[in-house]
Amino acid sequence: MLEIAPRIAGTMALHRVTGVNFPLLGIYEQERIPVSILVNTGHVEIERALINRYRHDYQYSVVYVDLDDTLILNEKVNVEVVRLIYQSINQGIPVKLVTRHGGDLYLILRKHRLQGLFDEVLHLTKDEDKAGFIPEPDAIFIDDSFSERRDVNSARGIRTFDSSMLEVLFDDRK
Repeated sequence: MLEIAPRIAGTMALHRVTGVNFPLLGIYEQERIPVSILVNTGHVEIERALINRYRHDYQYSVVYVDLDDTLILNEKVNVEVVRLIYQSINQGIPVKLVTRHGGDLYLILRKHRLQGLFDEVLHLTKDEDKAGFIPEPDAIFIDDSFSERRDVNSARGIRTFDSSMLEVLFDDRK
């Protein structure tokens, strides 16, 4: 039996990331378009894995993010939190930092190149309650501390998330 449909191997992505796009080359060949290939040399391996993607009905108008052990974890920026921050910015959703950071807040934001990222920075004292600074009934709150999330949820009735839960909020639609 003659097969007409082209088969694209799943691991062909390995070649694509090095510069060789076989499906596109096939189209160019069919159209008789001259091509040249620029391959990035070096050792590249691929590991194919199942990833989670979610659909949900969560609506939110503001994102509140904690700093210590949430946005900055082990002296490094948590890129998953930054991904949600930029996704929110791209969607026109304000992002506010709410923290009780004990040191020079602007120094740490500058150190980690995070200054200018937030629509508002709320620098609380150690005795101030984070829930008291979240007036929006449809905000979301991201914090590593379960007790903080519980308190904000109890006081405001909003959804709260740990960094490990953020994947449910990622919008991977193109």
